[in-house]
Amino acid sequence: MFKYYFSCIALFIIFVVIGGMALATDTSEKASVVAVGDNLIHPVVYNDAQRQDGSFDFTPMYQHIKKDIQQPDLAFVNQESPLGGDDRPFSGFKQFNTPSRIAHDVVNTGFDIVNAANNHVLDQGDEGVHNNIQTWNHYKDKALFTGVFDSEKEAQGIHTITSKGIKVSVLSYTYGTNDMTSKYPYTVKTFDEQTIKHDVRKAKKESDIVMVSAHWGNENHLQPNKTQQKYAQLFADEGVDVVIGTHPHVIQPIEWVKSQTSDHKTLVAYSLGNFLNGQYGGNENNQLLGRINFDVVKTPKDAHVEHVTWTSMVNHYEQANPYNKNTRQNFCIYNLDDYNEQLAQKHGLRYDPQSEWNVHHLQDVTKQVIDGQFLNEKSM
Repeated sequence: MFKYYFSCIALFIIFVVIGGMALATDTSEKASVVAVGDNLIHPVVYNDAQRQDGSFDFTPMYQHIKKDIQQPDLAFVNQESPLGGDDRPFSGFKQFNTPSRIAHDVVNTGFDIVNAANNHVLDQGDEGVHNNIQTWNHYKDKALFTGVFDSEKEAQGIHTITSKGIKVSVLSYTYGTNDMTSKYPYTVKTFDEQTIKHDVRKAKKESDIVMVSAHWGNENHLQPNKTQQKYAQLFADEGVDVVIGTHPHVIQPIEWVKSQTSDHKTLVAYSLGNFLNGQYGGNENNQLLGRINFDVVKTPKDAHVEHVTWTSMVNHYEQANPYNKNTRQNFCIYNLDDYNEQLAQKHGLRYDPQSEWNVHHLQDVTKQVIDGQFLNEKSM
């Protein structure tokens, strides 16, 4: 009899333990995300990418960070310079027109969220907008292209991408379009409180995670301005999960912004700075690039962002003629962790007497701007 009771008790304990383990099984879903800033293709960049037969190949410029873009489940980039059409002259600042080949190479690098809502989106007029959209439509099975629209229906819709069972909506806003105008009011959205509230509330009903691309801020300023902070708070109050900031062409801080109306908090990266670019008019900080990685997690109770990490990168190039900035060549992006003084001494900025171009300076700027809690171990 004793053995019988002992066996029953043992079976009961086993049942409780196994049942408890089953209940404790993690039912959450998780997707990893990476985001970078302004892919801004100046003439020196596309000239460097042009081959002898007249075609273009930008892939070598991304080769050293390609694995970092491809490894996460989702990857975001702001395509700053529009693809206005290969049938018109290619151009740079102030009215960009970028070879359409960049779309293929951006997707090939691993990007599957491409934003177009920025101050250069109307550089080639409404026809350029049409060409831009049509070019990216060739890759719609591989990437979500959003931020510029060819119909009222598209503009009012919530554009989403799904990974690992998590649906992410992407909303895009720009501070302006360099005084260029479209005859279609729906083409691109600028910052407007009522529009943002309407879009976010709709997106929250149709997706698990709400991501905002915010093209804002002052160029070459390492800190956000009051307008950025105002809208960051609005995004937090409305329940946005993450804000990807672009436009200043330099990096700016990351922070969690707490909602004033709930327990929600929003990850805000005020500026990821430039990505591939040929900018020359600012300073060396235009070539210090930002990248953030984070996870989006969906549980039975909620969906949220966690595990945020910042990595700085370098836009490297050389200069054949020390006295001619138009001879810049060999453009290539490196992780700052992998960039050394030997490479730094080859950079074209070493010919600029006003530039403080060395690895330690880039590391110092990173630590000055980015809170240590977000830096990877090599950046500390």
